[in-house]
Amino acid sequence: MKFRNIVKGLISEVRYINPDVMKMGNEDPLLDSEVIRVYHGFYSEDDIKKVLEKGLSGQVRAKRIYSYESGNNPKGLFVTIDLKKAQEFGSGSGMLIEFSSRVSDLEAPVWVDGRSYFVQGEYTKSFKDMEEREQQRLINRQSAVKSAYDYISKSDRPELAESIFDNPEKQALYIGNLNPNMIKAIWYNEKLHKDRRYGGEWERLSRKDFMKRLGINIDKRDRLINYYPNDEFILDEFVNDLMKRERYSIKNIIKLLERNILPEIIDKDDYTLMEWGFYPKQINKLYELYNNGEFEKYINKLKGDL
Repeated sequence: MKFRNIVKGLISEVRYINPDVMKMGNEDPLLDSEVIRVYHGFYSEDDIKKVLEKGLSGQVRAKRIYSYESGNNPKGLFVTIDLKKAQEFGSGSGMLIEFSSRVSDLEAPVWVDGRSYFVQGEYTKSFKDMEEREQQRLINRQSAVKSAYDYISKSDRPELAESIFDNPEKQALYIGNLNPNMIKAIWYNEKLHKDRRYGGEWERLSRKDFMKRLGINIDKRDRLINYYPNDEFILDEFVNDLMKRERYSIKNIIKLLERNILPEIIDKDDYTLMEWGFYPKQINKLYELYNNGEFEKYINKLKGDL
C-alpha cells in the first residue's frame, strides 16, 4: 500500500461541497465513510446557547417549529451543505453553527407521499408509525437509484445523496452526537441579531470568540451526571469521576447505581435517564452493560470493597 493511501486512511479528510460551483455530473458519489461540512441555522438565541453549552444529540425527539416535520421526521437536526440556505434558516436569530459530520451520521428527510420538502404553512399528513416512514424511505431510495447522475445513483445511500445534491434546500438530518467542542465555527450576523434588520454581514467566529462577543459564559457543567452527547461511557471512569468531583463515598455510589440508575435501565426508561444527565450514546452503553451482566457485577464488586 502506498504511503499516501495509508495517511489518507488515518486522517479523516473533510469534503466541502460548494453548491455555488456544483455542476450536474461533476460530483463524486457520497460515501458513508466520508466526512462533510454542514450548517444549521437557529431560530432563537436560547437554542444556540443550549447547543454551545451541552451539545446536541440527533437521536432524541427534536423540538420542531413546524408540525409536519415532527410528524414525518421526529428525530435529527436539519442541516444543509449550503451556507446561504443556512443563513436563511438562521435569519430569526442571526446565528448558525458549522460542523463536520460523518456521512453515516446523516439521513435523508422523509415525508408522506415522497415529497422532497414542504414550505411554511403547507399542510401534509403524518406517518402512522416509524415502519410506514421506513417504507417510504426505501421507496425514495428505489427512485434515487434510477437517477441519471452517477453521483446520486452510485452513492452508498442514493436517497441521501439526492437530498443533499439535488434538493432546493441541499439538506439532510444529522442523527449523530455533537459535543460543543466539535462545532467548528459560529456564523454571526449582528444586524439581524440585535436590530432584527436584514442586510448585515455574516462573520465567521470561533466558539470562544462568539461567546466572548455575546458575553456568554457556559463552559461549566454543574449536573451530577456530567456528560456531553458524544462522550464514551466507561463505568469505572464514571464512578471515579463521582468520587473525585463530588466526593461520593463507595456507599453512596452503590446507592446511586442500585436504587436510582439500575431500575431505569431495567425499565428502559430513556426519558428519566436523560433527565439524570445521560444521552442516548451513554444510555445504549448502560443497556449493553446490563444485558451482559456487567452492571450488576460491578455493583457487587463495589460491595466487596466496603
